[in-house]
Amino acid sequence: MEVKRYAARKVLLKKGVLLRNAVVQVAEDGTILSIANITDEEAAKEGLPIHDGYLCAGFINAHTHSELAFLDGLFLPGGSMAAFLRQIDALRLQFDEEQIRTAQARGYETFAKEGIVAYADISNDASTAYFKKNERFRSITFVEMFGVNSKLGEEAYEVGKKVLKEFKKQGVTAYMTPHATYSVSATLWELMRSQLERAPIFSLHYAETAQEIDFLKNNAGAIYDLFHRDWKRRVEAYNMKEMEKCLEYYGAEHKHILLVHGVALTPFMVAFIRSAAPEATIVPCPESNLFIEGRLADYDMLRASNIRIAVGTDSLSSSPSLSILKQLQVINTYYPHIPVEELLVWATQNGAEACMFDGLGFLEANIRPGLNLIKMPNVESNSLQGATVQPLADLKGFSNL
Repeated sequence: MEVKRYAARKVLLKKGVLLRNAVVQVAEDGTILSIANITDEEAAKEGLPIHDGYLCAGFINAHTHSELAFLDGLFLPGGSMAAFLRQIDALRLQFDEEQIRTAQARGYETFAKEGIVAYADISNDASTAYFKKNERFRSITFVEMFGVNSKLGEEAYEVGKKVLKEFKKQGVTAYMTPHATYSVSATLWELMRSQLERAPIFSLHYAETAQEIDFLKNNAGAIYDLFHRDWKRRVEAYNMKEMEKCLEYYGAEHKHILLVHGVALTPFMVAFIRSAAPEATIVPCPESNLFIEGRLADYDMLRASNIRIAVGTDSLSSSPSLSILKQLQVINTYYPHIPVEELLVWATQNGAEACMFDGLGFLEANIRPGLNLIKMPNVESNSLQGATVQPLADLKGFSNL
């Protein structure tokens, strides 16, 4: 059995615990064999370079849409959620199956190159089952439901059941999930109830924009106008109080709820979520948040609340990349005081816990969590600018990238 050893100035263990000047020994199947300190003298004697940067577990992408890789570069940034939804509605381009599958394959290659070992994926069809049934990653798939009134909701639910059945037929771990607060009718929530009660986890786009909060609280604003005035659709979505009751209900069932984006969350809203749904996780997608809303989540407020934070990339329709490191670099630029090791915990252990990926997200002997080297020009500077990620091992063995 081949064994490799990698050393770095900082090695990230569980919960942000750091070993300085440490070496990780990994087997060819990706199993971590040992983690131990090493001096500069010992490393020099063994011819082992100590890299400037961090060794950490493989990244967890806690929110992405891998099926939408073919939409790369087609949308314009800015203008908020209503403008983005208008662009989606106006898009009438036709893509054949080969184009879609080729784009999806590029997306998976990017995951591997960026050190991602597991991901939570939003799907509207079963096209990604082709990759997922034989992938080198771990994944959880959410079959996304949206329908703003009873008629649309009933139609969506019937389609969703077929998509879910196809994923399960292919051996893919998949669950039904609501899309967003403003796009799911009360009828559709009720239709999904049995699915959500059986599932341990679901995902929900939540507080992504100020327009969404206006919709929930006041039944008004740009999203409301888009559905009613422009699209002539009757909207029967929950208001804020009803949405909170929904979170309370599933929170009491100890569901892992991925609340994606969270840009418009307030301290009061976060305090409610922590109380009502203790296993909930806020999953911002920084590049997408800047693309759509022009601002980031309030990370200082989220950190002060002690709610779990994970990291997603969203899709290439709203994000320029599928890189978790780039998401962390954006946060690091706007919030340079947050320790890099804390950001790495969000992207590793917190993501694994949020998505229920046991045995991933941290470095420890006798597990296979993947292994990334985050190279930094100055590891003591707390700056990720200029940093790169080099995957050293994935869930199946040494990286050949």
